[in-house]
Amino acid sequence: MSQRGALTRQSKAFTLIELLVVIAIIAILAAILLPALARAKASAQTTTCLNNNKQLVVSWTMYAHDNADRLAINSDVSAPFNNTPSWIGGAAPDNGWLDWSTDQNNTNWQYLIQYPGHALFGSYIGNNYKVFACPVNSAFLGPLQRPLGWPGRCRSCAMDGAIGDGKKFNGLAYSAGFWWAKKFGDLVFPGPTGSWLIMDEHPDSIDDGILYSSYTYTDGTGEFSELPGGQHNGACGIGMADGSSVMHKWQNLLTLHPVTYTYDDNLQVTKNQDLAWIANATPRPEQLFGQ
Repeated sequence: MSQRGALTRQSKAFTLIELLVVIAIIAILAAILLPALARAKASAQTTTCLNNNKQLVVSWTMYAHDNADRLAINSDVSAPFNNTPSWIGGAAPDNGWLDWSTDQNNTNWQYLIQYPGHALFGSYIGNNYKVFACPVNSAFLGPLQRPLGWPGRCRSCAMDGAIGDGKKFNGLAYSAGFWWAKKFGDLVFPGPTGSWLIMDEHPDSIDDGILYSSYTYTDGTGEFSELPGGQHNGACGIGMADGSSVMHKWQNLLTLHPVTYTYDDNLQVTKNQDLAWIANATPRPEQLFGQ
């Protein structure tokens, strides 16, 4: 090979410095682009969560219209009431109870849409079982569940215990005065616009399809009987009874718990803005308006 040919071949190769410069540029571009991609992903997940809650509220409203203003059954342990299934259901005797075990209720979405038999909303949501699961909240899996390759649990939401007839748990601090709306017309205070209906529940707290809250805790002092979700960077997807859907940002750090994969509820708080918000958005009987 001539000396000229050798020089030509050598001139086509990258030097070490040039390679390092290229790598540095790629790293800089990645540092710039990755946060933007993460924000885009978070935005898409938020949109999905809001749409899911809205579809569930629309289904709930359609059910009331088809049943003489009677609201969907929302019974403790998601049990049937007067031979009518609760709004969600599952395999007896747990009726859709979620936990960190390998029980089939955690993943069997058929129970969420199978009517008659288990749940009320199947025909109203076009059998779209995905609306029951927030893409962020439902993705948490416990140590016993991860090895099974589950994509996530089938449900992340619960319904306001003060909305919908059924048997209610009597062991709460406020059980003696607990009230719940049975017909759409009962939603007078604060009215459908101000009443929360569907909420993403904390992964450690969710069990049946009901989330209890008391209208009496308007000063923020009392207990979270069950914890709200906050997996959207401290915010929670909520469907309101008027058909709107909001992403509500919690204000108090005590409201936001890291997921521990153990059951967690009954959090006692004082002057907690988030408990006050939930209390003010919980329906109450007309004669107690303002309490």
